Amino acid sequence: MFSLDRRFKPFEKSIQKSARRILRTLNKNDILAEIYLINSRKMRFLNKKFRGKNKTTTILSFEEPRNFIFPKSKLKRIGEIYLKFPITNYPINHLLIHGLLHLLGYNHQEKNDRIRMEARENWLIRELGN
Repeated sequence: MFSLDRRFKPFEKSIQKSARRILRTLNKNDILAEIYLINSRKMRFLNKKFRGKNKTTTILSFEEPRNFIFPKSKLKRIGEIYLKFPITNYPINHLLIHGLLHLLGYNHQEKNDRIRMEARENWLIRELGN
């Protein structure tokens, strides 16, 4: 958990706790996702650079490269999540669920994929009491 803006540092622990709780609910106790809290300007830059969209967004997820070599660890790295902070109009857990599911292979490009991902998101929201 990293804040790329020191104003967001006080939120790190609660977001990290939420992410761990989501992963436990998914029985994914052996994985690691890096989460970055960034401001709107940095999010816009990333969205333009990696998605070609010159606007900000609430969340971006980047899967870990398949053949990247990391030091040995008990945890398997699955990627990075960038959250625009402060977040407005979105509960943080919903965004974390969305981002983590992307890193676990879910997507919403096709209708069937979107239905599957939304069902999993809704199940998690109910399980976590959000």
